[in-house]
Amino acid sequence: MHKGGLETRLFNYMNYFLARGDEVTILSSKVSPTIQLPPQVKLVKHDLSKYPRIIRHLLFSQWLEKYLSAHLFDYSLSLERTWGQQRIIAPNTHIGYVLAQKKWWRTPSDLIQIYLDKKAFRLTPHIYACSNMVKNEIVERYKVPTNKITVLFPPLNTSQFNVAVRQNRSEFQHHYGIDDAKINFVFVSTSHKRKGLDLLLQLFSTPAFRHLQLYIAGSTIKYNSPNIHSLGFVMNTAALYAAVDCVLHPSVYEPFGQVIAESIACGTYAIVSDHVGAKEIINEKVGQVLPVSDIQAWYDAIIHFKKVNLDPAEINRLADLLSLEQHMQVLTK
Repeated sequence: MHKGGLETRLFNYMNYFLARGDEVTILSSKVSPTIQLPPQVKLVKHDLSKYPRIIRHLLFSQWLEKYLSAHLFDYSLSLERTWGQQRIIAPNTHIGYVLAQKKWWRTPSDLIQIYLDKKAFRLTPHIYACSNMVKNEIVERYKVPTNKITVLFPPLNTSQFNVAVRQNRSEFQHHYGIDDAKINFVFVSTSHKRKGLDLLLQLFSTPAFRHLQLYIAGSTIKYNSPNIHSLGFVMNTAALYAAVDCVLHPSVYEPFGQVIAESIACGTYAIVSDHVGAKEIINEKVGQVLPVSDIQAWYDAIIHFKKVNLDPAEINRLADLLSLEQHMQVLTK
């Protein structure tokens, strides 16, 4: 628990239901020792550490089905590919993932992941897909009826990611060593190959791009080009978004892409690939969507990029669309 976006969403859901006066039970196979749950939350842990990692998810799903059938809950939601619950969050599909990377699911792990997808989607009464891209994958690749699926974008933490952080832009630029007189781009990821870093390195390493600066968050690798900078792990990404001029995300497969929503909320333009689910929240006022395989399109968009101040009305539109309140209204109706 509590490693990334889904875990953060779990805590948002938990706090929402607690504030509403509901009783909350969390079922998990693993709990970080750093996590402190509120005393009124019941935690049921099914320890699977003695089993091989490759089958733990399958064993947890089987246990969860039995547990839920033996206990009465008014509302049950899973953030994993399990069955027995009333509703499930679908942050991706494994078939979509392997196809986008031009792979074939031949390994035991791939077969298990696809089986988990199929059974979870088939047995769960309602599915919340994080984007239309993921919804289409579920319908086309898993043959699930469209009326079982609602597109529900991940909620945005507007208290952390908002245009007000841009007021401290100069301070943040000084912290990261960013020169405002130059045009500065950022790439934020911990899975660089899937997110398209290779394409950006190819472009920014050419002489034509030497006047443009690329900052990479999530990597400590040192690159030969003086205009490519590694920042390592960045805790305050809102500050980093506010310090640069544009976020680049040429991913070959990104079911949504929280980076995109967060950066636009901070007033930063975004250029993303057409394989990013968050392209559905982008219009010409806040960003561009480019074909992932069209290197020339990426070359032209970056080389001709001009600094731009985003329209506050567009930022507010995004904040309203992705607010936790709006998200929970859909999730609980």
